Amino acid sequence: MFKKLRKLDYWIAVPYALLSMLGVVMVFSATQGANTAFFNFIKQAIFVVAGLMGAFFLYHLNMNLLRTKKNMKRILLIVIGALLIAKFIMPSVNGAHGWINLGPVTLQPAEFLKLSIILYFSDFFAKHPWRIGVGFRNQPLFHLNVLALPISALFLVFIMPDNGNGLITFLILFVLFMASGVPRLIIGFVAFLGGLSFAFLQTIIKIGDQVFHITGSNHYALTRLTSFVNPWNPDAADASRQLLYGYYAISHGGFLGVGLGNSLIKPYLPESNTDFIMAVMTEELGAVTTAIVLILLLILVGRMILLGIRQRNQYYRLLLFGISSLLFIQALVNLGGVIGVLPITGVVFPFISGGGSSYIVFSAAVGLTLNIAATQKKEVDIHPADILSRKDYK
Repeated sequence: MFKKLRKLDYWIAVPYALLSMLGVVMVFSATQGANTAFFNFIKQAIFVVAGLMGAFFLYHLNMNLLRTKKNMKRILLIVIGALLIAKFIMPSVNGAHGWINLGPVTLQPAEFLKLSIILYFSDFFAKHPWRIGVGFRNQPLFHLNVLALPISALFLVFIMPDNGNGLITFLILFVLFMASGVPRLIIGFVAFLGGLSFAFLQTIIKIGDQVFHITGSNHYALTRLTSFVNPWNPDAADASRQLLYGYYAISHGGFLGVGLGNSLIKPYLPESNTDFIMAVMTEELGAVTTAIVLILLLILVGRMILLGIRQRNQYYRLLLFGISSLLFIQALVNLGGVIGVLPITGVVFPFISGGGSSYIVFSAAVGLTLNIAATQKKEVDIHPADILSRKDYK
């Protein structure tokens, strides 16, 4: 079992370990109250240990066990069952039914759905790639028996409502769809349309406000949209409070920060150790540390993409693209909400934010990536005159 550790990809393992250790420290520092901070520190440390054990297990797992049709459906059915329990049995938290309470630990099924969708559609698109010259209706993807379970799961996530995780899951599915062999013309058109929508997102929301009159609504999702357009509007003060205090925290921290545990703004941030932990980290440790965290995450994501490009196995390639898109989109949505370039969605930052469900899912994704990286054949530099070695290598 331990022989495989010699094939460990350190470009993935080292950033993962460093981000995880920093995450435990920041959860402790960003939590309000000494007793609560110590409790969250212990809980997050336990989650890290559990995540490491899960990553170690998946690193040694036979990947073919995940690809059977029965196992794929079983995983999605388990997640859908958990979503049903969270929605219709568990009490709401901040107006949303997204958690299953198990004593001191809470599970968030929407986090597990993201990895389940990656596993499900990586296998499907590897077996049923996009058919060139065939219309949309005749593509293997657009059949009820393929989309019934994923659509049901996404529907449950959106009605919880958990729009942040629902949006991320949809975008991951879209990335896998684009990587399944779709013509470049379609990819270019979608990329152009997506970039245009992002550039004029505030304008689109303003037009929607004029048409549907969403300003003044008590719905939390709508108030987040209006506060995103104009966070300084006094009528949206409550909805904008997190964003504005996040600005103050980032500004107060400067380049080098005010020191670990010395945040002045965290008492005013309701989700200081989860959704807005990056604002607290920037205040305490400075913009330099935040830049290092982003570089480590980009190394992790970039390495996964590079392995995917080099990978000959289509299932592994799609799995790597799906996992890299999970980490990148998750970080983009969280950080975009903190700095005000995207609406606040309530999602966490990978490995840094507190939360067991999210951390275990990200760790499982890293474990699968390390497993794929260990199976990839590495080129050996053999001298041109060494004919015997060349024959043995072949």
